[in-house]
Amino acid sequence: MIDKIGLDNYRFALSQDGGVDIPENILQEWQSILDLLARIEKVKAALIMRKSGEALEVFLSSKTKGNPYKVGQKERYIDSGLNCERVIRQGNMLLVPDASKSPEWMNNPDMKFNMKCYLGFPIKLPNGNIFGTICVLDNKENDFSEDMIECMSRMRDLIESNLLLFHLSITDQLTGVYNRTFFNEKIEKETKNAAQKDQPITAMILDIDNFKNINDTCGHLYGDAVLAKCAGIISDTLRDRDIAFRLGGDEFFVLMPNTAIDEASAVAEKIRANIENSGIGQDIPVTTSIGVAERVCVESLDNWLTRTDKALYKAKIRSGNQVAS
Repeated sequence: MIDKIGLDNYRFALSQDGGVDIPENILQEWQSILDLLARIEKVKAALIMRKSGEALEVFLSSKTKGNPYKVGQKERYIDSGLNCERVIRQGNMLLVPDASKSPEWMNNPDMKFNMKCYLGFPIKLPNGNIFGTICVLDNKENDFSEDMIECMSRMRDLIESNLLLFHLSITDQLTGVYNRTFFNEKIEKETKNAAQKDQPITAMILDIDNFKNINDTCGHLYGDAVLAKCAGIISDTLRDRDIAFRLGGDEFFVLMPNTAIDEASAVAEKIRANIENSGIGQDIPVTTSIGVAERVCVESLDNWLTRTDKALYKAKIRSGNQVAS
């Protein structure tokens, strides 16, 4: 039997490297938070920093006079000596009233801007990983009041709630991969991006062989568990740049940027084999059929998706449990 569906099968869509674009309305709200914090405390800078790979990036910056931090500025993350690095590593608030009086902090990179005081909190993604920090800095000593500390903590909580709600809005709740709504947005963006960069892009459509029989024989809860497990295998097999969606029912779609057909087919075969050999269904064996198609230059989106569907149909009529292109 299949074990229960739970967080073990859940794939959080938001990545800490900024792989998903946060909507403009949320960014505007965060910008208002930073501007308000800077105005209330009369500090030079209020920032949201994002951990992006091996760097810390200024994600948003308050529109305050004398703020030396510009959106997009980056500092090395590992052993940088940054206040924000400490916040991220320890996962706790950090208060530095005056770095110039502290042997530990007097040489930190923010001192090149004469930013002496610092108050920062970690911002966590829905899965507990770190997105980055929210912090305020100034060129004068500041112990920060309890009210200010509580205010920043609550603002951080609001930002994390925004991240959670956004995550839920683009995620299929059963399987944890992206949902169809986000698919419609993402495929257009990635297709345009591939064309602009003159890079290949390949699509993969998968469905579970004889899924109706699984539902009819073992029940819909069992069928849901099969879908969740298969989604987990798909996600675990894909590379970092690949993007998985559930289109509906037992149908999944994988978008593979900067990937030609041969490479995509090899990944598809790994997925097929991993599902077949997973032992998901002891009562009824679970297998998948996969269609793969690389987009041809200047080909319309509809035509590309139609060819991908036809490749899936080819795999199905060949008795399933195979990859076709």
